Amino acid sequence: MPSLKHKTYILITLLLLTPIIMVAGGISNSPAGNKKYTICLDAGHGGKDPGCVGSNRNNQEKDIALAIVKEVKRLLKANCSDVKIVCTRETDIFHELGRRAEIANKAKADLFISVHVNAIPRSSTHKPRGVQTYTLALRGASKNLEVEKRENSVIALESGKYYDAYNGLSAEIEIMRELMQQRDMEESVNFAKIVQGEMVHGAGRKDLGVQQGNFAVLRLTYMPSVLLEVGFISTEDEEQFLMSTEGRNTLARSIYNAIIKYKAKVTGVHSTLVPAIAGKNQSTSKEAEEVTIETEDAPVVVTNTAQTKQTSTNTTKQTTATPTVKTTATSTVVADANSTIFKIQVSAGSADLKETDKQFKGYKIEKYKDGNKFKYFTGASTDYEQVRKTKNDIKGDFPNCFIVAFKNGQQVDVIKAIEEWKKSK
Repeated sequence: MPSLKHKTYILITLLLLTPIIMVAGGISNSPAGNKKYTICLDAGHGGKDPGCVGSNRNNQEKDIALAIVKEVKRLLKANCSDVKIVCTRETDIFHELGRRAEIANKAKADLFISVHVNAIPRSSTHKPRGVQTYTLALRGASKNLEVEKRENSVIALESGKYYDAYNGLSAEIEIMRELMQQRDMEESVNFAKIVQGEMVHGAGRKDLGVQQGNFAVLRLTYMPSVLLEVGFISTEDEEQFLMSTEGRNTLARSIYNAIIKYKAKVTGVHSTLVPAIAGKNQSTSKEAEEVTIETEDAPVVVTNTAQTKQTSTNTTKQTTATPTVKTTATSTVVADANSTIFKIQVSAGSADLKETDKQFKGYKIEKYKDGNKFKYFTGASTDYEQVRKTKNDIKGDFPNCFIVAFKNGQQVDVIKAIEEWKKSK
């Protein structure tokens, strides 16, 4: 039977947490309410804690995270009058993890997003790439111990005052806290899937998935919360991307778009989306359709029966497609200009390469200029299953390749495109 001391703890905890339960239970999300939808943006690390460091000591996680957060805030302020933005830091200062959670909890935030950068030891021969989105793992569900240790290691720099209150509490209170976190878990996962999809399909980053982790900054918050790892500063090309204004703004745009999509689902209030790639001007579908891919060899031919693995004439691989068309950014199908085209993106960057560049290893390549960035595709077809098989075939040559989708000259959500393709079969 609980002691008087434990009963007192439970009563106090219920009194303290009741307002949070009411907010998280949906009252704050009501479009009819006066409270603005509140988003807490957390730029990881800061001040005496640089976080992960790149090949140059001046390339630091704390600066990358802050730049991304400030751009997300700017986009929200410019486009969402119904949103209140709270930042845990907007300058290069150090905050304890508990203080970050305290800011979010006091603001009664509806969503908490913590931005971080990944890394592995530079001595490693493995050079990982990609983005990850984490939600809180409860009761040892996490399999990401190394990431947890790195992101939680800042506690060693802290006073511990934010954690003392949790030491020695009863099992009843721990269960109560966990029930509250479980309440937010489903919504955390819902947002995690959206933001991961935006970073992958919008920003063109490699998909390392939605995962769980026992992160202190998530454990101490009482609202849907995620922690984003937006790239590996220990991998040269990703470090360059993360240190570029274009790269950081591209990630910020993908996070912003995810917030807008999730907020619309929760509140029913829609706001303006922005082009996924930073530097890309807003354009109509008609304008996008008029962008022509420059190719030195015969243009890519796309029909429903096309063999999608195409190479230059010095190999034995050939296409069986029949008509030859001048391709646009979407490799328009002759028979149906509105068809969804699946492609395999093999490379992207600021370098304007020839389609015959040696890094493309003899594959037939389409080049697409997207703002200040060039994307390189192969294996275009309206048949998703064929493109999927081709992707598996070329993984040895392009380990980081992934499938994208275009429609009417615009890149579209590949997950939805695949679902539509499957329904049509």
